Amino acid sequence: MPSLHPDPGFEYYYKACKKGDPEAKTVTVDQSPVAALADASEITGLPRDNFEIHEISKEELEKLRV
Repeated sequence: MPSLHPDPGFEYYYKACKKGDPEAKTVTVDQSPVAALADASEITGLPRDNFEIHEISKEELEKLRV
């Protein structure tokens, strides 16, 4: 069965974390930093300025999915 979310071939992604979180726990990951902020805000109900964005590689993304 084909994937509903095929790999678009991007090499870098963006994860949103709460500002000041020493562990930088991931709230959400997206291919766009703006989308990651919007998703994190929607998930948590907090304003977008409560989050920071970190660029991650495709390999780091795979580690987060495990």
